[in-house]
Amino acid sequence: MKRRYRFNVLAGAIFLITAALSSWAQTTTGSASADSAQLLATDEQQVQKNPGDANGWEKLGTDQLQAGKYSEAVSSLQKALDHGFPPQTGKYNLACAYARAGDKQKALDLLESLAAGGFPAPLTKDPDLASLASEPRFQALAQAAQRAAEPCKDPAHPEYRQLDFWVGEWDVYSGQQKVGESSVQLILKNCVVFENWHGLQGGNGKSLNKYNHVSHEWEQFWVSDSGTTNYFHGSLTAGEMRYVLEMPAPSGGTLIRHLTFSSLPDGKVRQLSQASLDNGKTWSTEYDLLYVRRQ
Repeated sequence: MKRRYRFNVLAGAIFLITAALSSWAQTTTGSASADSAQLLATDEQQVQKNPGDANGWEKLGTDQLQAGKYSEAVSSLQKALDHGFPPQTGKYNLACAYARAGDKQKALDLLESLAAGGFPAPLTKDPDLASLASEPRFQALAQAAQRAAEPCKDPAHPEYRQLDFWVGEWDVYSGQQKVGESSVQLILKNCVVFENWHGLQGGNGKSLNKYNHVSHEWEQFWVSDSGTTNYFHGSLTAGEMRYVLEMPAPSGGTLIRHLTFSSLPDGKVRQLSQASLDNGKTWSTEYDLLYVRRQ
């Protein structure tokens, strides 16, 4: 069954919805089925009743596109944009219609306008755009769209990779004693460094670590099965990931914690936690752990 990709903007985020077409919207060998023809007739009646309905024109245009009526789809989808249909979705679908109709340049012009805004469309996976695959402009657009869809994998943003030295399967020691095991993984398209901690004497926890491109800082959100929740922020300094946390101390005042991850020459990782209750005048070590990569 043929599938199409539609893009909707919700609260500033773009969600990809893969919509499988039901039987009435499938095309046959170059002509619309009887059910599809009835659907188009209904769509046309709706826009005739309300010619200013942007949603109505968009529905008619996408249904025409599915029915193989590409020139009609171009006209309807343009009217949807003219009447205020959201431009990201509207321009994308209009580009698909132009590509199907054989007007590659107009399709590419629309896609380039979307790419300029960082639109993360899976261009190479959309059969409506297959005719553009050999075009250099389209290939450049596809690469840009891929970078927008997976910014944390983009070599142009190495800051997302600053904590990768911690990724792996680890036995964790305090001095000579093994105290825990840790699995540290890259998740969510390599945007998050995710730790699963298991203490050998009890106590399990998880942390989410991510570079925030808005604040230009790293953030860690730690939770444990004891109910503890900690939020750290910091940066890579002198080759070390240095986090800091400030929170009310149980006895009053402010607790400041420094959490430092250091990549050692032998491939091990040191995690050092220090605390201060006197505004940084004196510090005590909470724990000093050595992560040894499991063989």
